[in-house]
Amino acid sequence: MTRVGRAAVVNWRRRHEAFPAPAGGTDVHPQFDRAAVVAWLLAHDQIGVPVAIPAASLVVHGGAERRTFRFRLDDPHLVLADDADGEDVLSGWSADADADELADLPAGTFGASVGRLTVPGTPPFAVLGEVRVIERFRSGAGGLRLTLAWPARVRGTAGPGPVGGLVRHGVPYAGPGEDCVCVRYDCGGVAVVSWCGEHGDAVGPVLEWHPGGGLRCTTLSRARGLTTAR
Repeated sequence: MTRVGRAAVVNWRRRHEAFPAPAGGTDVHPQFDRAAVVAWLLAHDQIGVPVAIPAASLVVHGGAERRTFRFRLDDPHLVLADDADGEDVLSGWSADADADELADLPAGTFGASVGRLTVPGTPPFAVLGEVRVIERFRSGAGGLRLTLAWPARVRGTAGPGPVGGLVRHGVPYAGPGEDCVCVRYDCGGVAVVSWCGEHGDAVGPVLEWHPGGGLRCTTLSRARGLTTAR
């Protein structure tokens, strides 16, 4: 909501006695009541009153026939895990017209994947399967409050275009050589091109494939001490 890092929030908590106390979580990862935090941020000019209700754009592949659902979530609330062992959670209100289609998604099982998710303040990303519906609440007006969750390890960068899809690339078992012509990502992974003499189609497997831009991607790069570069 504020586009600031953890350090800024820590400073607010230390300097302002009126900052809302945690409503849950742990000492390391506290969770706060959203309404209370918004009220404090507004009172201290850290955010402005939004001129429109933010919305998330979501493309989901799932259901019994692996259909593609394209819809928006109003008032989205996204919580991203800090490590690959955690779980990401997204909730929001769907439009009335989408409620019945979204209700067809499997509840409590890993039965869907996210081709593209765009949320205000977060770069577009995708989820390589294992997305499940963990909560559904239908209001009397017909709207649906939907909550999705997925393991953070399968979150990655979304491909270009409105449909998206996961950008798949690999982390080399050894750092790319000077002759490597593959596209390199900030995470240390590379997108292989067939004519690369080091990673092309004619050479043996030298990469560990993973969701590009995800947490597992960063973990693999750090474990191998690779230099990140574009």
